[in-house]
Amino acid sequence: MRNNTRGLIFHILIVFIVFAIASLINLSSQVRGLVYGNLAFKVILVGLIIILYFNFGKGLSKKNARSLDFFAGNLIWLIGLILFAFAFVGLGREVFSRSVGGSYWKFPLEFFLMPQVYAIKILGISYNPLSLFISTLIPGFIYGISIKISRAKMIRRNRARMRRRKEDL
Repeated sequence: MRNNTRGLIFHILIVFIVFAIASLINLSSQVRGLVYGNLAFKVILVGLIIILYFNFGKGLSKKNARSLDFFAGNLIWLIGLILFAFAFVGLGREVFSRSVGGSYWKFPLEFFLMPQVYAIKILGISYNPLSLFISTLIPGFIYGISIKISRAKMIRRNRARMRRRKEDL
């Protein structure tokens, strides 16, 4: 299976994990006030999303060309662009003035990009085309870093094994 497809599957898993976490937080107004009112908890939630992408990125293939490492999230970006076009056709420039989940036209986009939209809203970053565009590129970037680090560890382990074999001979 190609890294783009695998990365998309991992992204969908992360969407459901983040959706479950957000649902649990929003069950209680006290927990919601504590988590969303405290900068430390906001950073922890965004860090958790980044860690999820990083750890799922370890499951991507390291056998592909090194130049393709940062393109593992291309399908996420492409599907996000298509869903944005769908929302823009339905709402026009109102896409970003409506609340999150405030329209049937926007719902597929925001559900598919749930981790990114959630992080944008938690951190108080303005929700606009630029922030949404950049946030769709972030999973591919994190996947790329994860692949590079995993490949470097594999190379170090293989070199150490080769040295041990030479010493044993």
